[in-house]
Amino acid sequence: MRKFLAPLCALAALVALSDHASAVVVTASSGPFSAGNSNTNNDITFDSLATPNTFAGTSIQWGAAPASLGGINFSGTAIIARNTAGTAAGISATPAGDTTNYMSILGGKSETLTFSGTQNKFGLFWGSIDSYNSVAFYLGSSATPFLTLFGNNLNAVPALGFNGDQSGALTNAYVTFTGLSFDKIVLASSSNSFEFDNISYGNVGPVPEPSTWAMMLLGFAGIGFAYRHRRSRLAVAAA
Repeated sequence: MRKFLAPLCALAALVALSDHASAVVVTASSGPFSAGNSNTNNDITFDSLATPNTFAGTSIQWGAAPASLGGINFSGTAIIARNTAGTAAGISATPAGDTTNYMSILGGKSETLTFSGTQNKFGLFWGSIDSYNSVAFYLGSSATPFLTLFGNNLNAVPALGFNGDQSGALTNAYVTFTGLSFDKIVLASSSNSFEFDNISYGNVGPVPEPSTWAMMLLGFAGIGFAYRHRRSRLAVAAA
């Protein structure tokens, strides 16, 4: 029994200790912003927010990020921007084809998105993807993200670029993350800027918790042991 159960127990323990992102899937619909490549189901846009300020010498209008919008609590140092020229002064570039307000995270800044419950899907229209843009996922009271992805290690399907091209089809895409459980996300950028629009989130079906997988494995171990025990009894009876 010990020989049979030991590997399964070890595997169950390994699964139980694994993070909540072991099966994360990143998909992308690339190309300029349009209704066709944004997730129109449960989109959160920033179009109703005011952008009364202007960066000197640029066409970029901006305003404060909301405290809450669409069921998400926002906190941090992001701005809501609108830029009729598309790009200006290396500060912030409008996601390709987007003529509406968008959220922009400048260099060294971040924005925390807190959800009212556990989610397993998150999407955003990500403009001019850069290697230094990051998305960090949290769950529960942990102060440490269980998964952090940067623009250059998304491993999206289809593959995306990360050189910050402000009009390229491979660096302006609706990016969706699934297969993980989270209740907080921190978006950050070490340089100007991380620009995005049309956030979506929700649940797309159950994501088994590590403890569930562990219990399933132990259950299979028990079935295997019972089968071996029965075979042993039959062998003794036939002797």
